[in-house]
Amino acid sequence: MWLVTLVSWCCHFKATDQVIYLMSFADNLDFIRALQQRLGARLVVYYLPAARAGAAVLAADGVAVQPFHDSLRFAVTGIPTVTQAAVVYCDNYYAFLGGVTMSRHQRIIQVWHAAGAVKAFGWGDPQTSQRAAADQRRFQRVYNHFTDYVVGSEKMGQVFAASYHVDRSRMRVLGYPRSDRYRDATWIDQTRAAIYQAHPDWQDRRIVLYAPTYREGVTFTLPTDFGQLKLAPDQVLVLKLHPHLQAQTAQLLAQYPDLLTTATDFSTDELLTVTDTLISDYSSVIFDYALLPNCQKMVFYVFDWQNYQQRVGLQPDFEQWAPGPLVRTVTALNQALAQPATVASRQAFNALWNAKNDGQAVQRTVAYFHQQKPYQN
Repeated sequence: MWLVTLVSWCCHFKATDQVIYLMSFADNLDFIRALQQRLGARLVVYYLPAARAGAAVLAADGVAVQPFHDSLRFAVTGIPTVTQAAVVYCDNYYAFLGGVTMSRHQRIIQVWHAAGAVKAFGWGDPQTSQRAAADQRRFQRVYNHFTDYVVGSEKMGQVFAASYHVDRSRMRVLGYPRSDRYRDATWIDQTRAAIYQAHPDWQDRRIVLYAPTYREGVTFTLPTDFGQLKLAPDQVLVLKLHPHLQAQTAQLLAQYPDLLTTATDFSTDELLTVTDTLISDYSSVIFDYALLPNCQKMVFYVFDWQNYQQRVGLQPDFEQWAPGPLVRTVTALNQALAQPATVASRQAFNALWNAKNDGQAVQRTVAYFHQQKPYQN
């Protein structure tokens, strides 16, 4: 961090018209393409190793991409570019930003990787208060560096303001760019067709997707009574764990061969388009699913509620706005699955969290930050 601070301070006297996108998630490509169409050669995407596949797609589309990770080389070669850029987009928390010297004309824009928040983060995370004072100061420096937070609702803006201890005036309720695909009938139809072509036995079945959140540093283990889950004859239970948990997926499929199946050839986002019922817990996938026309029912299987609340933390009002029942046992889960879906809870949920996620978020966000005008140094 001291090297980042030194290099950044030495370089901050010069400004460019360059726009940098820091990419750790490769699922916001349409927004990046829209930026490239507006900005041309001014845009450069710096990507972490986890987003390599998405970077390759962007490169094929003519977008300038550069790999990076926290290293001596990036501190010397990448930090000057970030420091001097007119605009920096971030899809995540990047610790090195705390050492960057900003100019008063620079914008650092948070384009978060989820439309809403179930889990606590920032100062809401129980672990933050237990960190050293130096760590806490570093966290806040990063939070303070964001000049703009792109959100899809006033509610998400409130969560960011409280979680990062920043002023509400920094929130831009423009819509969550990645959400546009869930309002795109062409993308939905093409995705559904591809899934049914690969899994023709699903065509006349009702898909129940079980997509729990990723538990960092914890092996995902289901309760011993999970095998008592009851499905209707026309239902298929599809398990979709985080990509880092492939070993656990194989283990669970072997343990429950007559109950579970999976689809490694499609992402969770894609599988949502054929899902009739979503079983989740604390995952932000619920905000995406609620936007789809096929969304019927959500059930929250929170068998580790107390432990998760203490270790990770949840939004304090989660139980009030969750668009479905919270259950802790398989018996309760069976009862919830048997109940009819309620439209009113989904409508209220979307009004709260997806107010501006109307399919025009990409266009609206690009227009807001990049009005056509000449650059002035």
